[in-house]
Amino acid sequence: MQKSLLVTLRDITSCSQGVRFVSSFFHNRQYVELTLFYLVGRVAAEQQVSELWDNARGDNIALPSGAAKALALCRSNLIKKGFAEKQIKQVTRRMQAGTIQDIIHEAQNSLYDAVILGKRSTSFVEDIICGNKGHELLEKELASPVWFCRDPEEGRKDVLVCLDGSEVGEKVADHVGYILQGEEQHGVTLFHADKGQGVDKQKMFARVGEIFASYGIGAGRIRQVVVKPLLGVASAILAESDKGRYAAIAMGSIGRSADKGMYEKIVGSKCKNVFNEIDKAALWLVP
Repeated sequence: MQKSLLVTLRDITSCSQGVRFVSSFFHNRQYVELTLFYLVGRVAAEQQVSELWDNARGDNIALPSGAAKALALCRSNLIKKGFAEKQIKQVTRRMQAGTIQDIIHEAQNSLYDAVILGKRSTSFVEDIICGNKGHELLEKELASPVWFCRDPEEGRKDVLVCLDGSEVGEKVADHVGYILQGEEQHGVTLFHADKGQGVDKQKMFARVGEIFASYGIGAGRIRQVVVKPLLGVASAILAESDKGRYAAIAMGSIGRSADKGMYEKIVGSKCKNVFNEIDKAALWLVP
């Protein structure tokens, strides 16, 4: 039941986004381990350095005062929200290959259950997530799901799980089920946009229901929604998200093509549209 989350920081703003979502979403906080991750670039000569941090190799890293403030504020806010000090780790690395690659490297090394990106961090990966290499990045390189937290609204509940009948949907359900263990305040909505792909919806919902049951999430916490997407799948997802005021939308990084009957990369299409337009809810993208 223990969940390990990597919270990436760029500044105080990105810190507040990720921390605000985590603090609001989890009630059983004793089962959540958080790692605050900050990448340090070259410190300009005129920039104030407040502390020297030791990284894994034992090198001293000059930490800009703004970074020190962001880390201290994040830690303080998490403790105020009920997280114990022992649940919060801080990892500072000197930038090597670049922001995205270094985040991937950290995620690969420690196998986090999710990587959380705040508003500023999200902007650094937008081009890749919405571009042609997005799916390859997520599926082949980044082992952990990514949670995008641009402007999360506190107090929201439940997760909207997007399904298209593919095996990827089962991976999404498995991730959501694991995260929701012990979080009885949250329910799950299984959402399917029916574009005439010939998906066996009864079989799909039954299989996903079994996955959630394995994590102790019974039928009483699960509802099903099937819509005909008149304005496109992404618009249907966003409309349901706004209607239900969900805390998060969970979807896979690939999906089924209605026209070709095969899997297609959706990081540049459906996911891009959801990514660009999502508001108040977090986006959980599962590779």
